[in-house]
Amino acid sequence: MESPHVVPLQLLSEEMCWLILSQKAFSGRSQASREILEDIGREIANKCKGLPLAAKTIGGLLQDKQGREEWQNVLNNVIWKSSFAHEIFSPLLLSYYDLPSPIRQCLSYCAIFPKSFTIYKDELIQCWMAQGYLNSDGNRRRELKGEDYFKYLATRSFFQDFEKDTSGSIISCKMHDIVHEFVQFLTEHRFVTEVVARNSTLDLSSKRVRHLRLVIPSWDASPLSTCLIEKLRSLVVVSDGLSSGDGLQDLFSRSKLLRFLEFDWLRLRPEQIAGGMKNLIHLRYLSLISCSGLENLPESVCELINLQSLNLRDCLDLKKLAVGMGKLINLRYLCIKECPSLSYYPKGIRHLISLTRLSGIKMRVDQSDGNEFSIGDLENLDLLGGNLCVELIGDELNWAEAKRAKLHNKIHLKRTDIWICSPNIKKEEVLKALNPPSTLLVEFFDYQKWLPFNEARIQRMKMREKFIVARMVHRAALKFLADCSSGEESSFFSYD
Repeated sequence: MESPHVVPLQLLSEEMCWLILSQKAFSGRSQASREILEDIGREIANKCKGLPLAAKTIGGLLQDKQGREEWQNVLNNVIWKSSFAHEIFSPLLLSYYDLPSPIRQCLSYCAIFPKSFTIYKDELIQCWMAQGYLNSDGNRRRELKGEDYFKYLATRSFFQDFEKDTSGSIISCKMHDIVHEFVQFLTEHRFVTEVVARNSTLDLSSKRVRHLRLVIPSWDASPLSTCLIEKLRSLVVVSDGLSSGDGLQDLFSRSKLLRFLEFDWLRLRPEQIAGGMKNLIHLRYLSLISCSGLENLPESVCELINLQSLNLRDCLDLKKLAVGMGKLINLRYLCIKECPSLSYYPKGIRHLISLTRLSGIKMRVDQSDGNEFSIGDLENLDLLGGNLCVELIGDELNWAEAKRAKLHNKIHLKRTDIWICSPNIKKEEVLKALNPPSTLLVEFFDYQKWLPFNEARIQRMKMREKFIVARMVHRAALKFLADCSSGEESSFFSYD
């Protein structure tokens, strides 16, 4: 409506949720009944997480529950596997079934995330695309359709807590707890989260699981045997930064129908990834977020010819991309943000003409040789869109090489951030040589800002390493104390 004054609505307080719930729940009841049930009722109201719709719905549900036992049952079972879950979710179901069918399955896929999870919009759209939810004609239509679906769900309040960039575009969001529990209710047997205990067996034989989130809580836990995992379409393996990938190679190599594979906060070696990749012929999205120990991207990744998305965000130890990157001719999304150790970007990236997103890349501006990616290699990447962030490496500007980038043909780009890493390169010369279209916002950051920026990235890497070691010592201490309390004789240093 283009209103000049917008009032952002905040979540309700716990007291306000209680007032709404109690007004419905105690309608027609005596004061004595209220006094008996109020303490449980307030706990139930707190579960509404500030959502008035939930407070009103659950309050109406409690009208027919007479005694403390029934109210206690609601408190203990609300949302999760309750016989009256459909009643609780009825207002949300009304909104859900009003969604177009393709958008419904996109919303349901959000059940793969845990509660209060920060969902990055671009990564979510790539997940949808990997599952085949955004099939469309045209090179860029799928990403645009994903953007439209995301906006549709956002306007229907299925997403909240938006983080935006300087231009107002949404970077990330979260789901309200009640909405998250709602999508898990809808997908109860297809989307499953399993916590792996030490020396355990992962058995999915009793479930119709297609999308699995595997949580490894300690560095020595991994599934020793697995049952009926062959039909998985998504596999997300999450650790706390202490767990290795040992024992997981068999898991994902047997899941031959996988379309989405993510390792998050694991210690990985290149050979652990390389061993099981050859069987994943259907894989569309490979994500290695915040994985330590991975210095080189294995060449076997380049054999995944159907791969559309590769996410290496926050891989702080990564130094070198695979030489054969040019084989990934179907790649549309390449994220290498926050990889401060990465210094080798292969020339083959220039052949990835289907790329629509390229986040975080260093390129030479002083020459073009046969090994490293240079600024002129952007020449044929005309489908690039969104925000492009690059670091220019070299002691001088090669005008011919900069002009070869043909930035004026990159009509889908919204913004380009250019970090100049040498005092000998002037931003005025770079801008003139690149000749960007008038619609493209270009921001320059010179080497005086780049040096502390790069140093800050290295400091973050060191801080994370210290954090991981501190957590390891803390867990070892807790385990030592637990063994001592149980009467077992042991040395603290045996928990190294």
